[in-house]
Amino acid sequence: MNARRRVEFARNLLEEIGLEGRRLQMINVSAAMGGQFAWTAAELTEEIRQMGPNPLRDSDGTRNEKPPGGEPELEIEGGQHE
Repeated sequence: MNARRRVEFARNLLEEIGLEGRRLQMINVSAAMGGQFAWTAAELTEEIRQMGPNPLRDSDGTRNEKPPGGEPELEIEGGQHE
């Protein structure tokens, strides 16, 4: 399934940049499963709430220049990053 592979790829990218890959999930429900969708969405929302805010953002919502667990990237001549 292409969608499942793409979701897994995106989860890995999230992990690489310092976010929990669990923040992205794929569920399969039909239009007749509104109750199941609502329950799953509520569960995911609670799980994300327990993880806390985006660690790549400061408390005021602006981008945090320092990656989690690391030093900020250094700007070098020519606009490249180290």
